[in-house]
Amino acid sequence: MEAAVGLGVGGGPLMPVPADRRWANQDRASPSAGGRLAGALSRLAPQGGLLRSSAILFFGGSLARAVGFLFSVAAARLLQPGDYGLLAYGLAIVGFASILITSAPSGLAAFLARYQGNPRQQEIHFSNWIAVISVLIAVSAILMLPIAAIARLSGAMLLGIIANLLGIAVLQTYREAQRGLERFAAMVIFYLLANVIQLVAVIVLALLGQRSAALFLTVYGLSSLAALAVVQPLAPLALRFVRDTVELQHMIAVARFIQPLVLQTVFFAVWIGADLILVQRLMSSDAAGNYAAAKALGNAVYLAPSAVSGVVITRVSRMPEISIGAFLLRVMALGTAVTLPLLIVFLVLGRQLTALIFGNRYPHVSDPLALIAVGMAIYGLYLLLSGAWRGMGRLAIDAWATGAGTVMTVGLGLVLVPRIGLIGAAGAFSAGSVTQLLTIGAYTLWALSNRPTSRLDEVMATRERRTDG
Repeated sequence: MEAAVGLGVGGGPLMPVPADRRWANQDRASPSAGGRLAGALSRLAPQGGLLRSSAILFFGGSLARAVGFLFSVAAARLLQPGDYGLLAYGLAIVGFASILITSAPSGLAAFLARYQGNPRQQEIHFSNWIAVISVLIAVSAILMLPIAAIARLSGAMLLGIIANLLGIAVLQTYREAQRGLERFAAMVIFYLLANVIQLVAVIVLALLGQRSAALFLTVYGLSSLAALAVVQPLAPLALRFVRDTVELQHMIAVARFIQPLVLQTVFFAVWIGADLILVQRLMSSDAAGNYAAAKALGNAVYLAPSAVSGVVITRVSRMPEISIGAFLLRVMALGTAVTLPLLIVFLVLGRQLTALIFGNRYPHVSDPLALIAVGMAIYGLYLLLSGAWRGMGRLAIDAWATGAGTVMTVGLGLVLVPRIGLIGAAGAFSAGSVTQLLTIGAYTLWALSNRPTSRLDEVMATRERRTDG
């Protein structure tokens, strides 16, 4: 879930600029198709750089995710289907094991954006957030031991999962800090570099004859630490960890603020991985490999609305007052416009794409792709509303909507997967997406009728009162 706002680096206007003045009049008279599309999107987007910032995160994030997708494709081709299914199974377990780590950094960006122009306050929030995240890494590592026993993981797989816990903490914290500072170019460069490192690493290992799910899982986790080691000396994060600013009351306030995020992350981890785990348990590892490949491809559908969503978070967080209704209407229109083209491509050309990308090793990968793509598109629209309410400090609705979607997916999956296999898993996943969008949509309509205000100031004031006391 990336996005952006008013950027100070890169990303010029999307409207085409004539390369030569000789063509200026002709360009104005007959704008290109790209120019007409950019103009239409500009009219849909709210003013203030949202489209430009979203474009930076979209194209940069898309490139990074494309490299990440190449990792999935490379792993699928380098591993046997059963081993690739085990890798996907391990990553699904990582989703459960990293619940606390994943959720903790998510609120940091809103506070950093809120205190834009006040480095001292930003470092206070950053330092206390780092302290909380460090505690949660230790707690998560301890909790992983019984999870590994229940899941019957080998020692090598357990080490790979612990490496992922560290990697997720580094990746999420760095990206949220840069998001809050609105340094979106640095954010996507770090993400891209981490994915390039993991892709190159598995290819090199395969050439050396080292091919195993556990080894690839470990590489996946450690890539973020390697990227940090490269980026930090060259372009240091513009925030310092100041030990003297870390206080127990601040840490408690952070922990209380992120409680709904933890709950949402729990539900999300179950929802996003339940369909694959049901296929793994109720069908076979080969079926799980086919389904994992389809889901990896379907993830591309929600990249564009995800970029817009990240912009919405930081934009809303620093607005003392906002005409949220008109803002959300234009944001949803923009999100729909940027989601539909790729969804249509998947619906029409899904079978040809899967044959081109995966070849004959995954004969059933195209079966669930259309339903997965629809579910991802709907989830992308959900992220737009979720981003707005997160930016206003109203986190509970995200948790409840995700919980409702989780119940729908798990319940339907238990019924459909044994009966109609991969199609049933994809249908259950998409039904969960629809449930989330309907839930948060109903809340949005109710909240707009009551003129909602941001709760970030309330949280900050509470934090300051506790510190003063």
